[in-house]
Amino acid sequence: MEIAPPVLIKGPGFDLREIRSVPEAIEYLEGWPANARSPFWYLASNALHGAEDGSMQVEHAREAFEAFCKGAGVLLV
Repeated sequence: MEIAPPVLIKGPGFDLREIRSVPEAIEYLEGWPANARSPFWYLASNALHGAEDGSMQVEHAREAFEAFCKGAGVLLV
């Protein structure tokens, strides 16, 4: 399931990363430290898993993931 347009993020250990699919976004979220997971993290995770199982539109899951990235300060604008 492709995310279009890709979500561009920055962070430690890399300058730029393109998240191009629902599985990539889920993998990124799963790597987020458990003690730093905000309500936006949980909303994004639920939305992406919903997109994966077909209960949510990919566009809405992308928006939730982008909102998480923005709140976490990793979204490259």
